[in-house]
Amino acid sequence: MSFARKLKEKLRAGEKTTACWLFSNSPDMAEIIGAAGFDAVMIDHEHGSGSLEMAIHQYRAVRCVGDAPVLMRVPWNDTVLIKRALDTGMDGIMVPSVSTAEEARAVVAACRYPPHGIRSAGIGAARGGTYGRFARAYLENLVDDLMIICQIETKEGVENIESIAAVDGIDMLFIGPNDLSGSIRKLGQFNDPEVKALLTEARDRIKASPAYLGCISKGAEQTNDLFAEGYDFLLCASDTDLVLSGARNLLSAVKK
Repeated sequence: MSFARKLKEKLRAGEKTTACWLFSNSPDMAEIIGAAGFDAVMIDHEHGSGSLEMAIHQYRAVRCVGDAPVLMRVPWNDTVLIKRALDTGMDGIMVPSVSTAEEARAVVAACRYPPHGIRSAGIGAARGGTYGRFARAYLENLVDDLMIICQIETKEGVENIESIAAVDGIDMLFIGPNDLSGSIRKLGQFNDPEVKALLTEARDRIKASPAYLGCISKGAEQTNDLFAEGYDFLLCASDTDLVLSGARNLLSAVKK
């Protein structure tokens, strides 16, 4: 069974799942996080500093210590960027700012080979197809073995949640709170009534859809609170923040 399929089975069984961002371009950090017990790790190529070459090293580092699926957030909804990410062998992708069903269909088409998509078939050359060793199995199991996540980050996206979630191949809709608040010109103003209402609307509409519900959380308290609200998947930590918070906690406790 593939690594992404295990995550899908946990979600299907109603389990609450945690994940950790990999913002650094470090296989060492990937290995540490991979062994920590998260249900998944997410290499970030939208805001992180990573390269595709290093992402492969990070994937291998996670895989040498466990079976957590390795996902990648690509920089944008772009056929070439998605193809390149999947050819590295990622277990799934997350695509920023998907606001319409048409854009969601473009995501799925970029992930799948003809006749069901438009992905270029370099299976014999790409790591994702094990350089051709298990190309047939990769082709036959791609739909089940790949996690596809679309981020809801605009007011338009919230309005179109039902049609986006109905697109065949979309597994999860993931709320991006910062950009969603920014889309109504109230970036980061999470106590603003309009922002609160928009986030609640996004949550409730995704919960009522066929897609799993994902978001960002910070700290154990907020993570537990969001799970209680019905979220299925939370990116609740990052490699960089864990290092920073650990250093700050140590220094605040040291008597100088």
